Parts: sequence; structure tokens; C-alpha cells
Amino acid sequence: QDLGLRAATYMIWGAGTDVGKTLVSCGICNTASLRNKSTPGSQVLYYKPIQTGFPQDSDADQVASVCGAGVVSELGFHAAELNNDEVADFPKLVGGDKPHGTVVTRTEYAWTDPVSPHLAVQLQGRPVSDEEIMKAVSGRLNQFYDEAAGVNGSVALVETAGAVLSPAPSGRVQADVFRELRLPGILVGDGRIGGISNTMCSLESLLLRGFDVTAIIMLDLGLKNDEAVRAIIEQGAYGLGREPPPVFVLPPIPKRRSSVISESSLKSWFTQSDSKFDKVVKLMHKAHAERVSRLAGAKEQARDVLWWPFTQHGNLAPTDVGVIDSRQGEHWSVYKARDEVGDVAGETGILSKQYDGSGSWWTCGVDARTHPIVARSVAYAAGRYAHVLFPQQVHSPALELARRLVAGAGAGWASRVFYSDNGSTAVEVAIKMAFRKYMKDHGLLSLADADLDKEKFVVMALEGSYHGDTLGVMNAQSPSVFTGPRQFAWYKPMGHFIDPPTLSLSDGRWSVELPEGVGGEAPSWESRSEALDMQARLSTPLAEAYAEQARGQLKAAGASGG
Repeated sequence: QDLGLRAATYMIWGAGTDVGKTLVSCGICNTASLRNKSTPGSQVLYYKPIQTGFPQDSDADQVASVCGAGVVSELGFHAAELNNDEVADFPKLVGGDKPHGTVVTRTEYAWTDPVSPHLAVQLQGRPVSDEEIMKAVSGRLNQFYDEAAGVNGSVALVETAGAVLSPAPSGRVQADVFRELRLPGILVGDGRIGGISNTMCSLESLLLRGFDVTAIIMLDLGLKNDEAVRAIIEQGAYGLGREPPPVFVLPPIPKRRSSVISESSLKSWFTQSDSKFDKVVKLMHKAHAERVSRLAGAKEQARDVLWWPFTQHGNLAPTDVGVIDSRQGEHWSVYKARDEVGDVAGETGILSKQYDGSGSWWTCGVDARTHPIVARSVAYAAGRYAHVLFPQQVHSPALELARRLVAGAGAGWASRVFYSDNGSTAVEVAIKMAFRKYMKDHGLLSLADADLDKEKFVVMALEGSYHGDTLGVMNAQSPSVFTGPRQFAWYKPMGHFIDPPTLSLSDGRWSVELPEGVGGEAPSWESRSEALDMQARLSTPLAEAYAEQARGQLKAAGASGG
């Protein structure tokens, strides 16, 4: 679904279990709602997509209790099946003496066993798919954006279950499940022994999936983990080109004398933490405003500084520029402003899901589930090899891929693999190889240079074909609006270009348009599978007519000395 940008929206991630995610959510929601009391119409949403141990353990109830009277508590249909009015007893730390802005809490999917969600499904059933979860999250967020339309100060939190790589109900890690949203995150670090590693591993896991982390918040358990995490981040752990997240440290949680922390102790803790939460909320609003500003300004800024390939810049309207926020499998998340989609975008615009029909020029054809696997493989290769100058060098991935290509796509005709870094260069190398082999097979390599210059070498290609935009391959393309002396002053077509039939889909029917000079009735089909069933058509009279035309053109080309 499309996703709005009308409110500062963040995912709450944890570097482990029991690191204080829900307490951090309580503090952020409480502070944000108090800040909003002077802004009529502003709202705070706390959203818990996945909850186990319910209803005795309810993170949404904890947030509701901390934020005091007047909180609207919601349950999704799945969670409501388990609700028997037995809610967790969490002290009301605010009471009625502090007016709040509107706070809404919601639990969507829930199970009674206090275990990992995937195990809860195995024990209790009631499964939900990743797609159902994503639809519910984006739907409730968009509803929240509509309710908070036109009002500054609204905040939405989506708190995850367990740690960053904890399984969702489907068994997939939730960091992969929530990739589609790419919401900026607040990472609650681990202040315990071993927590430095847990925190940094969680941060790296989020970065590998393309998540931005706006802040890291940690409890002070006396080990100074926050100082170590801050130092590691300053050494470059957040990568290049992005502002690293600040690290906030909160006071330690009061020690329990029983299973319940006293109301006075928790109230004291929130009072001590108030200034930190105020800084966090201010940072959240600032980062959100900067993100929206970057997206909204990207179109005009790009028109000023970018020279795009295959683009008539003089005819380019601002709305023609696509601003890509992220990618999920075969789809982009594209920024759309109000002038593109109407009032549904509000003043801040929306992120719209858009299908990448060309696979970004045939390089990104993986689906949403394969995308993170490929990303991790690329990250591994970059971490291990970076870039290797390839002449006379080899490494395991290059060798293994070459073996697979020769045994697979090259079975029966190829014995070696030449690696190139782009399609245009690959075609140029292939043309040079073909000419070299022709010269060797026909004894031309023994000729003197002056005699060799008299030989004429051309390629056979299709009308309207495209092989790249470097000098050599442009000469292997027929003249067109993209290829000619106006685009390339050295352009000299060096080929015999055969006009191919074309296949198109119109009004639900697949049809062939025959090239000029080929007789016969052009066929059409109802399904793509029929249209692409080449074996069924190779023995037809139409196939023979087209082959005869091609043979005639080749014969004419040979007679002309090519």
C-alpha cells in the first residue's frame, strides 16, 4: 500500500529481549503526548503488530497506563479473540493531573504463550502471513495519518517483538518482514554484559537491510556500554554518507522487591528520564522533517545537477522525475507530492509502491523474499574482496560462477567466461572476439596492415535493436532517434539490419506485426504462453516466409562485399 508521511513514524527495535523497548516506547509516547497538549488535533499512536503472552503481558496496556487517563485502546480482530479483560497491572504514573494530547494504543495479532511468535503459532495455531501483517500495519498507519492530517507534532511508534532478528509468526526474521516499510528506527541497545556486541550486531543487521537508525537508547546498568557503542560508531560503524545516530543513556530501572515495580519507583524513573525523552522526541520530529524536505526537494535539485542518460532534459517536467526512497524486490517506494496524487498526499506527500517494469534495465529481477538474500551476498563480497583487478587474478566466487555458466547457459558451445562490468562493454568485447575469430579462421591475420585495412567487417543485427551507448556498439545499431550523427558525431552504421516481427498485447490479445515484405496472415493468441510457444510455430509457413526473407537479406549483404 501507499504510505503517508504526515507524522513522525518510527519502528522501535531491540538489541535483545528485556532490554527495555516497551519502557522506551512508554517514555516517548508520554513525552510526545505532553508536548502535544498545546496542539489541538495532534495525536500519538503506539502500535504493537505482534504480541505474545497476551493478555497478561500487553505492551500496549503498559503504554496506555503510563500515558494516563483518556487513552484510546484498540485491539485487532486476531488479538480481540484472546481478550478476557485480564489486562496487565501497570501503575498509572501520570494520572489526571497532566492533560495529554490524544494517545491511541493498538495490539493487532496476539497469542497467549509467552514465547517467540513462530513457536506460539506452532503451539496454538492461528497463523498470520507476512503479507497480512504488512497490510495491517500500513493500513493502521494511513488511518492515523488521515486522523492527524494537517496537524504538527503527531508521532507514531511501531514496536517490534523481541530482537531485530527474532522470527515473525511465519518464521522469517522480522527485520526482513518489515523491510517493505523502511521506517526509520529507534534501536534500544543492550546495557548488560555482552550488550555491546548485541547492540552493534543489531545495528549492522538493520543497515544491511536498508533501515535508517535515528537514535540508539540504552539503560545505564553500570557497565558504560553506551560509551563503548558511541566510540565504535564514531569509528565508522554506521558507514559513510549518513549522519550517525546519537546514543542516549537512561537511568537504570529501579530494582524490584517483588514481581511488580512500585509506582513511586517507576514515577521517579520517568521523572529522571524526562529530559532525555524530550531530546529524543525533538530529534524524531527534526529527522522526520528533514527526511520529508529531502524527498520533496529532490526533483528540482536533481534537475539542476544531474545529466540523465536517454533523457530529453528540455522536455522534462518536474513530475517526470522519480524520487526513489527504497526498493523491495521488484517494486520501488517512490515519493509523490500533492500535485501528483492530490490531497491524499497532504502537505508532506506519500510513498507510493511502483513496479519496476524493466528490472532497472534488467539487473534487478529478484522478488521481495530473494532481495535480502542477494543484499547479504553483495555485502559479504564487498566486505571480503571490495574490488579486485581481474587480469591474471581469480577468487572463489568468480571461479564458481564461471563453472556454472559454462555448464548451464554455455552448455555445448562455451568453454570460457569473460567478465565485464556492464552490458555495453560486454557487447563490444563480444564483437572484438567475433572479428578476431573470423580473421583467424580466414587467414587474415597474416595480411599486412595496409591490406587488412581494405577488408570490410560488419555485423548482422535487428532494426530497432539496442546494444549499449559506447562508441563501438552504437555503430552496430541501425539509425534511429537514439542513434545517429546528431547523437554521436562518429556514428557510422556497420551492419546489415534485418526487420524483425514484433509482439504486442492489446485489448487482452497477443498479436504479431509482420515486417514489410513478409506475406501471410499475422497470427494472434489469447495467452502469453501461446504467443511464446516458439516450437509450435517453427514449422509453420509463416516461419518459413520470414526465414526466406532473412536469407535473402544475408545473400544481398554478401553480394555487396560485406
